[in-house]
Amino acid sequence: MLEDETVSGPVPDMTVLDEIPAPDPGVVDSARLRLAARRALTMGRDPDGMAAQPAEDLRAVTAVLHEAIPPADAIDVGAGLVVLSELRLHLDRVETGLLDLAQQVDLGWDVIAAILGIPAERAQQRHARLRARRDA
Repeated sequence: MLEDETVSGPVPDMTVLDEIPAPDPGVVDSARLRLAARRALTMGRDPDGMAAQPAEDLRAVTAVLHEAIPPADAIDVGAGLVVLSELRLHLDRVETGLLDLAQQVDLGWDVIAAILGIPAERAQQRHARLRARRDA
């Protein structure tokens, strides 16, 4: 019989996500091509005519999870993870821009934090972290 094990020590803050480094642009391009070709097979489209856009990237990554024909293989899953990392960076840039714009239109950190559902100090820290990542 297994006994319950308790972990002693401080509980990690699960609200802070680990930062994932930016993928190599060549790897992202290859992953997009892979996912576009896979998606073209399932939709009967020409992969060369599919533009690399965040919405299309998201559809392609989602298709790896949900489209069973053809079934996803290890390379499809790896390509999905690479493109997802690029999407995450894109969303971080969009969020940074929106937070910058929020300040330009005189939204205070208390209002911004209320919109995001987090404390004002955390909103400011998040903005600083996102700006640093964007500017790196």
